[in-house]
Amino acid sequence: MKTNQLILAAALVVLAGCNKVNVETFDETNEIGFRAVASMATKANDAIISGTTYATENTFQVWGWQSENGLFTDAVLVDNYASNFMSNLTISYCGGPQSRADAWRNADHYYYWPFTGAISFLAVHPSTVAPTSTGWDATNKKPKATFADYTIVPGTNETVDLMLADNWGTRRADALPMVFKHALSQIVVIVKTNEDYTNDVKFDVNSVQFNKIDLSGDLAYANTAFDWSDNAAQTQDWMYYNTIHENVNATPAIYGAAKVMIPQNANPDDTATTDVIEGTTLTINYTMTQTGSAAITGTVVVPAPWNKVKEGSTDYDPAVAFPGWEPGKKYNYTLNFKLNEITFAPEVTDWVEVDVQTINILD
Repeated sequence: MKTNQLILAAALVVLAGCNKVNVETFDETNEIGFRAVASMATKANDAIISGTTYATENTFQVWGWQSENGLFTDAVLVDNYASNFMSNLTISYCGGPQSRADAWRNADHYYYWPFTGAISFLAVHPSTVAPTSTGWDATNKKPKATFADYTIVPGTNETVDLMLADNWGTRRADALPMVFKHALSQIVVIVKTNEDYTNDVKFDVNSVQFNKIDLSGDLAYANTAFDWSDNAAQTQDWMYYNTIHENVNATPAIYGAAKVMIPQNANPDDTATTDVIEGTTLTINYTMTQTGSAAITGTVVVPAPWNKVKEGSTDYDPAVAFPGWEPGKKYNYTLNFKLNEITFAPEVTDWVEVDVQTINILD
């Protein structure tokens, strides 16, 4: 099952007018800062961000390109032009007397709008993830960035929500939106039973694993779009979770925690005539304990395409192809444990009559 959600987090850049050099007096209203759309904090840097709130404990990096004439043209900024206004600055939340309330800014330096020209900004969340390169896309007149061999390391960065944003503006007093977009795919596994079996059967999920996928890829961000490429040969296994989830019942529950993964297509099994599944698979290990019986541990291997689903529907449809995991989308996989009750239909075979020799007594 796929839930198609492009979840966005946003921050605002507060920009006001003053020359960026030779500043002799400090004016709060002229400082370049960053302000969250909402002040409620719900997630930290190492957590997946849900909704559109950018939390106050988050930090991000900013680069800035300046055009003195206010127009971003090839004559002013050429391809791979160095960042000449801001470069790899860490931005953090810092309300207080020398900053606007509910604002993010660089803790070491103040930056101000120039009197003329425009500034184009690139932001990367979180600040702990550095791009391989940043530059100016002269064709689209926007910032660009690359992440070479970005790798998901199990147990380390499976919840790090890589996001990017860019926007530009000229001298202004109001806020400039910076809308972060998710670069990765979010994977959620939900477990439930088809009905209430609690009086008769106990289900425990022991582990869920995705087999033969890519844990790394190259990311190019240009013209506000993500392009993942150069994935490996899809030979890696990803243990989504291997801690026992006891007493699965009819109420859906998230198994473990939501995680992120490299966007990619599932590799379908094209060797249906053999006994070996060659493509991408989803492997579920479980234990079933029935009243009065010994526990049974089983493994179910579901070959791709387990992500074929009708758009806007929760119904599995093997005839509808789906392109796989895409950036900014959240995929919910529901494992539904369903039992077929053991019943009996007794029948009795009729007697077969056999005539034997007649025995005459006292003949």
